Amino acid sequence: MKIVLIDDDPFVLLSLGNLFRRKRMEVLTYDNPRSCPLYQVPTCSCFPDSACPDVIITDYDMPEVNGVKFIEMLITKKCKCKNVALLSGKAIPDSDMKRFAEYGTRTFTKPLDYTEFETWLMLRESSI
Repeated sequence: MKIVLIDDDPFVLLSLGNLFRRKRMEVLTYDNPRSCPLYQVPTCSCFPDSACPDVIITDYDMPEVNGVKFIEMLITKKCKCKNVALLSGKAIPDSDMKRFAEYGTRTFTKPLDYTEFETWLMLRESSI
């Protein structure tokens, strides 16, 4: 399974990145959405010379481009990845929650309940 993880918190990138690697998943980490190839391409072509990610996980509250804008950008570019999760350490406005539900995005509150998060992730893996 290929996972793209975007979070401006180095601890989250390290801890989740290590969790995924221990499970023998390929994980690409970015501390800013603008550094992610998915953000940089004009249309969904995924990564150059590589397959699309199976799962995209992004933080909600980041400087420059927040998780909402990043997910909206994915949808606008017609991203083929249908397994998107949003992590948040603070309350998410109802209007954003409604948009996430429409997109099929799963939200998780920080600090993460790792059991719940791993269950969601394993269900994604079994459907790929």
